[in-house]
Amino acid sequence: MSCHEAVTFMLKKEEGKISFSQQLSLWRHLAICRLCRLFSAQNRLINYAMKQRHEKLIALSEKEKREIIQNVLDQNAFS
Repeated sequence: MSCHEAVTFMLKKEEGKISFSQQLSLWRHLAICRLCRLFSAQNRLINYAMKQRHEKLIALSEKEKREIIQNVLDQNAFS
């Protein structure tokens, strides 16, 4: 499994859209790939922070919205 596939599976797993065989493949990849384990940990932290923010019902300011949009656009420019 490539790192790209592993990331795809990690994101699908969050939505509950991953088969048992995909979970097994992901687990094997994470056992040997330090960078994907790091991505997974960071992704869990981001999801946790977003959940906490959502639970507090704090809306994003217009500035924060623009910054997020710009970051996404910047990241897509490198793809």
